[in-house]
Amino acid sequence: MAATEIVTILLTWTPFLAGGFAWNILISLVAMIIGTVFGALLARLRLSGRKPLARASLVLTELTRNIPTFVFLFYLAFLIPAEFEVAGQLYAFPAWLKASLALSVAVVGFVSDNLLVALQYRRSNNHAAALLFIPSWTTYLLIIVMASSTASVIGVGEIVSRCNVVIAAVGGDETMLWVYTYAICYFLAFSFPLSWAMGYARKHLLARIGVTASPATGA
Repeated sequence: MAATEIVTILLTWTPFLAGGFAWNILISLVAMIIGTVFGALLARLRLSGRKPLARASLVLTELTRNIPTFVFLFYLAFLIPAEFEVAGQLYAFPAWLKASLALSVAVVGFVSDNLLVALQYRRSNNHAAALLFIPSWTTYLLIIVMASSTASVIGVGEIVSRCNVVIAAVGGDETMLWVYTYAICYFLAFSFPLSWAMGYARKHLLARIGVTASPATGA
């Protein structure tokens, strides 16, 4: 297949693939929001003066950190019905939201651990060190964006799923490599600027506090 033909195919299908990548971003952002809310709650409880609460939140953090998200994705796909009834009205429970919930579990553990350190720094009035949570959070968002492609296995029309549609539509093996390479470019275009910016922010914060800074002792 000629290069010009491949370029034409990719350009023709660009809006379709870009729409799929938008689902990857949406799934990831929702997962990060849900995971951050619950992870922040656990981090606060771990600093609680009440030992039963602190221990329970630590156990929950360990649990969320070790649940395999891919397996949990299938679990939620079968556990949560495709639709539910409220006051006689049927409402769909979208597959993309199930994917977000599955990915959010790992985020809970990450936020609980990393925000705990940030809160300890803040309690010791080391606010610059506490801000290191922001580049760490953003870097983890990039990891979740990569992992969001697993949503294709439960029928979400994200970019990997749509790549398969394009390959089937235009005739298979000759275009497979180029279509998947094009999809990789979407992830790189999204991730590289953020990764560079967060690396710069982290370096700047470390320069302000010193690389030997260590977290304060928590309660």
